[in-house]
Amino acid sequence: MKKGTLKYLLLVTKPYSFSILEPVQEVIRDFSLGEVRWYVAGTARLHEPPGERITTHSEVTNFNPDAVIVPGNVVPHFWPGLKVQIFHGLGEEKKGHYRITGFFDLYCTPGPFMTGKFNELAARKGHFIVRETGWPKLDRLDLSTSVKQKKRALGLDPDRPVILYAPTFSPKYSSANDLLPAIESLLSSPYQWIVKFHDLMDKTTVSRFKALRGKHLMVVDSDDILPAMEASDVLVTDTSSVAYEYLLLDRPLITYQAVSRIDKGINIMRPGELCGAIERSFNDPGEFASNREFYRKQLHPYRDGKSSRRVVGAVENVLRSGEVKRLQPKPRNWYRKKQIHRMFP
Repeated sequence: MKKGTLKYLLLVTKPYSFSILEPVQEVIRDFSLGEVRWYVAGTARLHEPPGERITTHSEVTNFNPDAVIVPGNVVPHFWPGLKVQIFHGLGEEKKGHYRITGFFDLYCTPGPFMTGKFNELAARKGHFIVRETGWPKLDRLDLSTSVKQKKRALGLDPDRPVILYAPTFSPKYSSANDLLPAIESLLSSPYQWIVKFHDLMDKTTVSRFKALRGKHLMVVDSDDILPAMEASDVLVTDTSSVAYEYLLLDRPLITYQAVSRIDKGINIMRPGELCGAIERSFNDPGEFASNREFYRKQLHPYRDGKSSRRVVGAVENVLRSGEVKRLQPKPRNWYRKKQIHRMFP
């Protein structure tokens, strides 16, 4: 297996996954590590990928990828290549995160906490490999440019505080409808607001927030949340895994009715507590710094921008070592296989 001979297929089913996989493509191209193709399905199919696209099963077969890299739970088992799971976020506490579907050969985990869990599962099941690599999306997080410069880049006043509001889309856990009145009441304050919704957020809710757009509030439609994170001083969210991505910036965060790791910032239970939590965050931004660092080291200790390199390196090493041939047979899972055949005809 020589440098530049491998073929990589990047599979996207959600629009936000492009920003997860683009750094992987950049590494493969920049270091001449092989060929890259994109396959776009699901709610992402109307979006154009940032590279060469293939659209049919026969094209996938002809391309004959050595590895299929997926930031999601679904991958066609009948495609050629090593099936690699790199996850769609850092929020491992959500239902189904550790459910093993039996379709992946390699799990590339973002940090020690998740690595430990998947190693336990690998030891028990025996049909997949685990490598800790970090999460490719966060390679693009800029930790060197000043916040003021990032604010200017988004057309914001660099001398005024910026709050990023990024709720989850799940109706059961989303704070959007609860916090809307509280956020509206704060629009006359000195704060500037950036609102970034998940692709699957209820459209009526999105419209209600867009009606508030003006001098003090902007709604970002981009699929990539990183520029908004970099330009903000404080994050307000709920159970969204963006809270864990934000840990790498070591800035205050406020959660609404969080269900896990509630001491990573100020966790409020009622909308009326939002204003006080924001003031508290700006008055003492270092209050939860030690907790943020503790959870960051658990979930994503890497700040070197090289997670994509580690993912590609893990793929190369697994293919070169022949470890896959020594794995136990995967479960038959006929029903799930039929579903996947319908999703990828």
